[in-house]
Amino acid sequence: MKTHYLGLELSSPVIVASSPYTATSANIQKCAAFGAGAVVLKSIFEEQVLRQAAASDFEPQGMGNSGEYLERYLDDAYKLEFLRLISDARRTGLPVIASINCMSAGAAWTDYAVAMVDAGASALELNIFLQPADPCRPAQEIECEYAGIVRQVTAAVSVPVSVKLPMRLTNVLAMAETLRHCGARGVVLFNRFFEPDIDIEQLRFVASDPFSAPSELRNVLRSAALCSSMIPELDLSVSTGVHDGEAAVKALLCGARSVQVCTAIHLCGYEVIEAIGRFIDEWAERHGFSSLDQFYGKLDYGQIGNALFQRVQYMKYFPSKVE
Repeated sequence: MKTHYLGLELSSPVIVASSPYTATSANIQKCAAFGAGAVVLKSIFEEQVLRQAAASDFEPQGMGNSGEYLERYLDDAYKLEFLRLISDARRTGLPVIASINCMSAGAAWTDYAVAMVDAGASALELNIFLQPADPCRPAQEIECEYAGIVRQVTAAVSVPVSVKLPMRLTNVLAMAETLRHCGARGVVLFNRFFEPDIDIEQLRFVASDPFSAPSELRNVLRSAALCSSMIPELDLSVSTGVHDGEAAVKALLCGARSVQVCTAIHLCGYEVIEAIGRFIDEWAERHGFSSLDQFYGKLDYGQIGNALFQRVQYMKYFPSKVE
């Protein structure tokens, strides 16, 4: 079933999210073979380039500032690898959405964005999260930094730009509206970040499970239903908790134009892409829908608006007295 997302016509609303499953040409070919509508390439990270330069012991002679030379060399080599991946991915026939993991507004990121578009990216997805670690820094200042990054990139490129939002914003709707005014064409709900855990025997921080659970979809449906109704100019993609076709249909009913999968592929293989797409088609046929436009957003806030979208405290679902 076709959909339109970021101005692109996709053969399926099932997109493979930025992940190891979109990091190589071979994996992207598998995504295409199992019916993905598009791929979001594995993000390019500013920190990876800087870390490679800092960790190297290579000291070129006669190059003036050797550290600066090495950083530029590694940066160019790293960029070239991603540009080659974009070019190879385009040969599959899939729309290619390049992903940039941004930490700040800067000329380097604009250069990356322009180079990716020149290499054939159909759209860009900005993966931004600024960790609030300063108690004296107001939230508005942090949100302005998000806006600055988006404004700078959208001014530099001609393709549509989406922003993968963090879940921990005070007002997701206000942030999305601000980004729309900065030139964003879509938002992805939501980003999944590294979350630390604690080894209580070794008394140290360790990495937690990086994969999502189906139950996490519930954290997204409300925001999707509100955002698609309040800001219809933005195309939504749901990327958290989509493990099967039923979850995908729920997201589409709430107003998402597409869904993004990653953990589902890790658990079930690339075949899950095809299975989710087939479920959507069969469900739509069973309910008399011949196109996604006939049911997408059918349960958003504008259609169904009631207390279920806004009330966050339990009221009637638990008894007032328990034994």
